[in-house]
Amino acid sequence: MRRRNIIAALVLLAFGAGYGILTTQLPVRSLPDTPGPPFFPWINTIAILALSATLLVQGLMEKVGADGPVPAPAAGRQRAIWALAVFVVYLAVLPGLGFILATAPFFAALMVLFGETRPLRVVLGALIATGILYLLFRHGFNVFLPTGVLKGIVP
Repeated sequence: MRRRNIIAALVLLAFGAGYGILTTQLPVRSLPDTPGPPFFPWINTIAILALSATLLVQGLMEKVGADGPVPAPAAGRQRAIWALAVFVVYLAVLPGLGFILATAPFFAALMVLFGETRPLRVVLGALIATGILYLLFRHGFNVFLPTGVLKGIVP
């Protein structure tokens, strides 16, 4: 895994650098108190570079003899397939139901899928995460989210 992590990190660092160079060429908007077009691409660039650098450090710190393939357990593969299926369903119902009504069950399903068994934590976690994301994007970034069936109720 050591060699694979180092190669993947170097490829991702090059991709992140190229993405960052392309981001610098985006136009700057002059509207006051609004993020311009390069705002989210810069967040993506920083995230890609930071995670790639972390993978590189992890690969460099691994023991030399740790190059053998690590097979994914069958339960892990099945969980990943279910998570992907839940995500596809979420994307399908998001426009119709709206952000709030689609995201809370999505988070709850992922929490249960990844091992949370306490119902109160699942419900509260899903509702709090959905609320925080809604407030962050709608009022922090001024991004309009799909309202779906709550049109007229949710501003």
